[in-house]
Parts: sequence; structure tokens; C-alpha cells
Amino acid sequence: MPASVVLCLALAAGCGSAAPAAQPAPTATSSNPQRIQALVADCMKQQGFRYVAWVPQQKNLSELDKAATGDYEAMRKQRAKTGFDVFVMLADRSLMEDRVLWKGSDNPNSAIKEQLSNSQRTAYDKAEVTCKSSAVKQVTGKVVKDDADRAEQETKMIKQATERELNGDPKLVELAAAMGECVKGKGYQVDSLRPTDIDSRGPDAFEAIKQSIAKKQGMADPDRPGSYYEPKLSQADARRYLNQEIKAALDDLECGRDFYAAYSPRAAQIASEVELEFGGSGD
Repeated sequence: MPASVVLCLALAAGCGSAAPAAQPAPTATSSNPQRIQALVADCMKQQGFRYVAWVPQQKNLSELDKAATGDYEAMRKQRAKTGFDVFVMLADRSLMEDRVLWKGSDNPNSAIKEQLSNSQRTAYDKAEVTCKSSAVKQVTGKVVKDDADRAEQETKMIKQATERELNGDPKLVELAAAMGECVKGKGYQVDSLRPTDIDSRGPDAFEAIKQSIAKKQGMADPDRPGSYYEPKLSQADARRYLNQEIKAALDDLECGRDFYAAYSPRAAQIASEVELEFGGSGD
């Protein structure tokens, strides 16, 4: 198919009809990923492309799920292996294999695209982006340009919600202050006692170390401040940083046992609710 293929623009050219104005706004439901994928498949078909509606099947992540909701034993097991998850990918990628929900090859549409010429694949990708945007709009009412824009909006909304709901909670403020004093007592720097800052303090500290290494190696772009860069490290050096990170992560956990038990379930719930607002997890 030529690159000039007519794309399915949002809510136009047969990509499904918008809900009537008199109807209530779309609501977040667990079936949204399937609904969105069904609309994408129909939209792509109308543009002359084969597309399989596909939603990744979630693995049984019981240990990770427990850790995400503040379970001490699960968090300790996870942190003893991967720390704050900052240097682990440079030290030993295999340690993160249990975090992989699905691979690109699991998506049946990957095989479909592999059979296309370069120009056809370009047209396919453009149509897929536009059809996905339209589907998300129809199902959720959210306006997103592409997957990256969708992720950025989700991240921003999650940050706003946690700032509002968690930093203003007196009990969490009290627990965060106690954890911060404990962490200081172990020799770590604490710049803020706000619950969200206490939660991110450890990962942020090691991320700053990693980005400092990248900058010294000349890998950072001065014209793009704040951009993310991976430094080049030998496996031995990366492992050394990871070991430091693991110790710091376990110290952090010992100080924050009560804090994480109260903070993490609520933070996870906020993230889940926001994700569902944008259509839920899916490709």
C-alpha cells in the first residue's frame, strides 16, 4: 500500500462515530482495553490494513504486586535483588526478567508488519497511531496524539493526584517525617520530608549518580536538559553500583516499613485509576 494512503483521522472517515452530545462522558471500566483494540482493528481494516485486536495477558505477578502495595517481605526480596531498579539493567538484565509482561513478538501485529515493505510499514504505523488516538477518544473521551503523549498525560495526572491526595494526608506526613529522620540517621541525604519525595528519594539519588556518569562520558546533550541517558559501564562497575544501591534500598526499607505499608497501596490505586481513565493497560 502506498505511503500516501488516506489515514483515519480522529472521529472521521469511517473510524467509528462519536457518542451523541447528549450522552454522558465515557467512564473508566476494565473492559476499555478490549473496546479500544476492537475499534482500532475496525479502523485499520477500513484503511486497508490487517490488524488483530490484541490485549496482553497479564502474568501472575503476585510477588511484584505485593511489593507494589507495600508488603514488607515482598519489597525486601525485590530490593535485595534489584535495589531501586536503577543500575540493575546495566549490571544484569536477567534479574528483571520477571518484570517483562510481554514481548514485542507476542503481539500478532508485529508479524503482520514484518511482511510489509518499508513504505507500507510507514503507512501502517501512521494509520495505527491515528486509529489508536481515535479509539481512545471514543472510549474514554481523552485526546491523545500517540502512545508517548498518552503516557506523558498519564504520568502528569498521576503526579498531580499523588501530590494532592498523599502529600496532604496528615498520617502519611507523620510517617514520612519519621522515615526521613531514620534515613538521615543512617547517613543518607534527605532534602524533603513530603511523602512523595520520601518515596522517590532513593531511586532519584541513584538515578542522579547514573546521569552524572553519563554526563562525564559526554553522553548527555546540553541542548536537551533533563533528557535521559544510559552511561557505558563494564558489567563489573555496574554490579558495584548495583551492590551499593541494594544496600541503600534495604536501609531505606527498614526505615520506611510503616511508611510504605500506608503509602504504597494508595499510590498504586491512584496509578491504576488514572491508567484506566486512559483506556487501561494494553498494547
